Amino acid sequence: MAHSGLRYLVLLAGIAALLYFAYAGFANKGNRKTGRSIGAAFCGLLDLQIVLGLVLVATGLFYGALMGHLFMMIIAAVVAHGAMVLGRNQEDESKGNKVRFAGVLVTLLLIVAGIMSIGRDVFGSGSPTLIS
Repeated sequence: MAHSGLRYLVLLAGIAALLYFAYAGFANKGNRKTGRSIGAAFCGLLDLQIVLGLVLVATGLFYGALMGHLFMMIIAAVVAHGAMVLGRNQEDESKGNKVRFAGVLVTLLLIVAGIMSIGRDVFGSGSPTLIS
């Protein structure tokens, strides 16, 4: 239940990051420290979600459709971390925020697709479709 419930925090943090980086990047506002904090919160929650998911797999909860879900979630984490690093390394803070915005957007799309790949509703509590 922790893994399923944590997805709401991950999505909420992702939406908050998306809104902040959109504002900071396209309005040329925001500051470096706030951007790093929001990005770290999003990536940290995403990492925790992945660890919980791997614990579930290690304890024996595994079915065929889960492979696509695992793959998409790991790619989402790589994209999120990569975008935060690339954005932080930009000389122009506004450009860095635009890079992070794009990374968070792609990450959220991957997360939504990953959730749907196992037959769950993104904001619902639908049970996974067990495929052998």
